Amino acid sequence: MARPRVAIGLLAALVLCMTAPERAAAQQPAAAQPAQGVEPAAVALLKAAGDTLAAAKSLRFTAIAVHDVPNAEGQSIFYTVRSRVEFRRPDRLRVVTDGDGPSREFIVDGRTLTLFRPEAGTVATAPAPASLDAALKAEVAATGESQAFADMLLTNPAQALTNGLTRAFVVGRSRLVGGVETDIVAFADRDAQAQIWIGVQDRLPRQLYVTETGAPGRPRNAVTFSDWMIDPPIEDRIFSTAHTEGAQSVPFPNPDF
Repeated sequence: MARPRVAIGLLAALVLCMTAPERAAAQQPAAAQPAQGVEPAAVALLKAAGDTLAAAKSLRFTAIAVHDVPNAEGQSIFYTVRSRVEFRRPDRLRVVTDGDGPSREFIVDGRTLTLFRPEAGTVATAPAPASLDAALKAEVAATGESQAFADMLLTNPAQALTNGLTRAFVVGRSRLVGGVETDIVAFADRDAQAQIWIGVQDRLPRQLYVTETGAPGRPRNAVTFSDWMIDPPIEDRIFSTAHTEGAQSVPFPNPDF
């Protein structure tokens, strides 16, 4: 069953109220009645999160994503996947994804893109593009979907989070997500509405929701981040593809990325 495609560089999360809308309005009247437009304080928080990610030479984290895809009858069908991410600038990435559906590994070693599907026993390779941003887009071309956390790995995550905003405001603070205190920001562009929980102390994203308002059925996606490690030593062997030897070689899908 297909999971939704979320474009790289667009808002990559879904807006869900923490409580019912009426309860949220009663509990946080100031947040529930934001001024029209884009609040500088909200943009500053988004930029701080993006700058924290951009400054890291390496990252390791786990992302659990829930995709809400309306079927032909309009019923929401939910898909959950877990991705374990290891990332080293400028051109190394390993993402192991499993959950509802076939598992896969996407590996970038600076020279080659590798898409390995262990259950199917297949491996596809292609020359790596010049940048990791382009490699992430290549994965979209290859799989028909993007990772819900892809914007966090771009060269300029702050730009991905703030470009084209039509609304942004600070909702408040929470101490529930990830066991840390977070600032909550709601924001939107012409195609999506989003809400993000950002660590007060470390400025790392802890949770991200999006509703794709410009897509049929208004698909929703959510991702929760955990196990953050900033600048961990990540050895070259992590990006080895030796374990794919013996798999059936298949063409890399949509090679014209």
